[in-house]
Amino acid sequence: MTTDALSRITGTAQSIQDVLANSRFGLDFYQREYDWQSMQVAELLDDLTTRFRDNFDESHERKDVASYRPYFLGPIVTAERDDIRYLVDGQQRLTTLTLLLIHLYKCLEGSKDQEALHALIHSTQYGETSFNIAVDEREKCMTAILEGTEFDPEGQPDSVRNIWFRYQEIVERFPEELESTPLPFFADWLMNRVILVEITAPDQDMALEIFETMNDRGLRLSNTDMLKSFLLARSGDEATIERLNVTWRNRITELADAEKNADAEFIKAWLRGDYAKTIRERKSKAAPGDFDIIGTAFHKWVRDNTEALDLRQNADYVRFVDHEFVRLSGRYLQLIEATKDQTPGLESVHYLRCTGFTLHLPLILSAITSDDDEGTFVAKANLVAKALDIYLVRRMANYRNFGYSTVVYTMFNLMKTVRDQSLEELPKLLTDWLATEEEGIEGLGQLKLTQRNGSQIRYLLARITSWIEQNTDQTDNFSEYLERQKDPFEVEHIWANHFERHRDEFETEAEFQDHRNRFGGLVLLPKSFNASFGDMAYTKKVEHYASQNALVRSLHPMAYENNPTFVKMVETHALNFKAYPDEFTKSALVERQDLYLAIAQTIGDPSSLQPTPAADS
Repeated sequence: MTTDALSRITGTAQSIQDVLANSRFGLDFYQREYDWQSMQVAELLDDLTTRFRDNFDESHERKDVASYRPYFLGPIVTAERDDIRYLVDGQQRLTTLTLLLIHLYKCLEGSKDQEALHALIHSTQYGETSFNIAVDEREKCMTAILEGTEFDPEGQPDSVRNIWFRYQEIVERFPEELESTPLPFFADWLMNRVILVEITAPDQDMALEIFETMNDRGLRLSNTDMLKSFLLARSGDEATIERLNVTWRNRITELADAEKNADAEFIKAWLRGDYAKTIRERKSKAAPGDFDIIGTAFHKWVRDNTEALDLRQNADYVRFVDHEFVRLSGRYLQLIEATKDQTPGLESVHYLRCTGFTLHLPLILSAITSDDDEGTFVAKANLVAKALDIYLVRRMANYRNFGYSTVVYTMFNLMKTVRDQSLEELPKLLTDWLATEEEGIEGLGQLKLTQRNGSQIRYLLARITSWIEQNTDQTDNFSEYLERQKDPFEVEHIWANHFERHRDEFETEAEFQDHRNRFGGLVLLPKSFNASFGDMAYTKKVEHYASQNALVRSLHPMAYENNPTFVKMVETHALNFKAYPDEFTKSALVERQDLYLAIAQTIGDPSSLQPTPAADS
């Protein structure tokens, strides 16, 4: 490369405002996929909102945001070709940031702050308007998101589907308490105190070379690598070091194969769950605690806390790797598998993953020990996961957010409560904890579908439908209800959107819509069913319900005929199931909501927090 070319490689620290204001990025064909999933978006959103709340104080003025601690979001790599600025690395973060900016833009509707945000999302150059990341296949989806219009993601490319669903999750997960007075402050902070380093290359080839070098793990040590070096160097003679090195390397490979970044995520979950004693106070300029430092530099935290970890002699370091690291990482691998598919005895772990909650694994690890046998591990893990599921369902029922920044203090304190507790003590500790929480499941009796809780309503309907299937010896289709790609299940209103059909019971359309969106008037049905029958009058649509899932089918008389397992389930749990063959009135909807509440109370009964029989084996 010539000296002139070298001089044209620049690296500049810039705010989000600097990077995105009236800018336009192109993407080459090999870079077009936006593949971030719920977990990555949740982690970024949680990191941003947590960092902001660590600085914000209600006594502050807008100008005080200029002194807030910045947040470094990493490097991006760009190159210009044919007068177009191409984004070689960083499109996942910038696309997600754009979706977050759109949410802020909508929340600030009618304020003077909207204009500044719009310039970071959508701009006009030479008479042409475009989004900041200009990809033709995304245009309709992004426009629908920005304008709040309908968009059908089915059949769209994966990038477009991901963009659509990740935006819905941002809307649901964004802390409600930041959407009032703090919101303009957060927007200021995001635009001006979140920092990227833009590395600009003179041509595409050099940009790709920079990108590949930055992402070659062999050229830099990760936190995991540095922790291994520290522990192994203090573990004894060369033979011991070599043995532990092989052990460590093999387990890290297993973790990496199981899930992206699982090696670092395990170590953070392990150290936080088993050892963290402090957490940053929620006030401006508070010092980070154990929990926070482990999240960013766990190798440094271990070096600084050897006494707390009981690491004094060579044998202690060997124990730490051989006994704790190896055994607990093996448990973590089991938990990863349980999050992906329903595993007997660990069903509640899978349920948690489907809520989008991100703190369950360190909490579960805090309760188990490296000495627990298989039965004890499974019983403890499922107990903690079930208690968490009850907690999250209660928050859903009461319109309460459970994003990271909202519940991290609650989860941290619970980690310390259940840390290394026996299987005999754990149920009481979890039951007592649930008893102290403000939200009760009774809120579900008034629950309605809103613009913010669509995925939560879907989750609750999936759990109720799945529970009926489990208790009537049917195939449990829980995962299908939430994850089926072809002809996916949708939340469907039992009443079609026709106020004129219900004038005998409602004086105004607003009253009708309010009742129509109540939880008891909702079911899960395949998209194709909704397209074919969703607009029908109830008396015609109910005939087609007989062939659908158990919860939907219970509206039709056939569900109760020659169906002894279903009838027995109804009698055993004293549930007010009934068919509505001729009409589904306002009072029927109320009855149905009471039924959903009764099922949810049965599923989430804290008295069910008892060890499974497998624990005795």
